[in-house]
Amino acid sequence: MTFDFGFILQVVLKIIPYVPVTLYMAVVSLIIGGALGLLVALARFYQVPGLSQVMTVMITVLKGVPLVLVFLVIFLITSQNFNNVAKMLGLHLQYGDLPMSLLAIIGLSLMAMVGLSEAFRGAFESVKLVQFDAARSLGMTTGQTIRRVLVPQAFPVAFPMIVNMLINLIKGTAIASLVSVVEIFSAATQAASSNYKYFEAYIAAAIIYWAMTILIERGAHWVELQLAKKMERAIS
Repeated sequence: MTFDFGFILQVVLKIIPYVPVTLYMAVVSLIIGGALGLLVALARFYQVPGLSQVMTVMITVLKGVPLVLVFLVIFLITSQNFNNVAKMLGLHLQYGDLPMSLLAIIGLSLMAMVGLSEAFRGAFESVKLVQFDAARSLGMTTGQTIRRVLVPQAFPVAFPMIVNMLINLIKGTAIASLVSVVEIFSAATQAASSNYKYFEAYIAAAIIYWAMTILIERGAHWVELQLAKKMERAIS
C-alpha cells in the first residue's frame, strides 16, 4: 500500500470549511453545559435539601455512560416521541424539521454539564471559609455572595478545566456523524469514500484537530496570564 501525502493535503483543504460547524457545536454545548454544570455544582456545594441528592445521583449515572450511548438514547427518544409531543403542544413542527446538529448539542451539553459541575464544585472548595464569613458580616445575601465572592474566585481555578472540556467537546462532535451532520470527522470519511484511503483521511482530520487544540491552548494560556495579573493587582 502506497502512502499518499498529496491526498492528506487534499482532505485537509476539504475539511477546513467544516471547522465552523464543529466549533459551533462545541462552543454552544460548552455554554449550555457550563450553565447547567454551575447550577448543579451550586446545589451540591450548598447542599440544597433533596435537589443536592438528586443531582449527585444524576452526575454519578451520567459519568458511567459513554457519550455515544447517551447520544443514541437521545436520538431514539426524540425520533419516536417528538411528533406526538409537538402535536400535544400545538407546535407545527415535525421531527424532520429539527436540525440534526441539535441532537449532538444536547448530548455534548450533558457531557459538559457532568465534567464542569465537578470542576466548579472543586473550585468552590478552594475558596476559603473566611471569605463567606466576611460576606455575611457585610450583610450579603446568598445570591450576592455567589456573584461577588464565590464565582469570581472560583473561575480562575476552574478555567483550565473549562478549556480542557472545550477541547474534549471539539473531539466529541464526531458523534454528529451518526445522524449525517457533516463536521470534521464526517467530512474526512466522505473524502475517502471514493478511493478508500481512510488512513490518510483520518490523519488529515487529526491534523485539523491538533491545530485547533494548539490554538485553543495558546489562547487559554494568554487568558490565564491576564487572570493572574488581575488577581495580583487585586491583592496588592
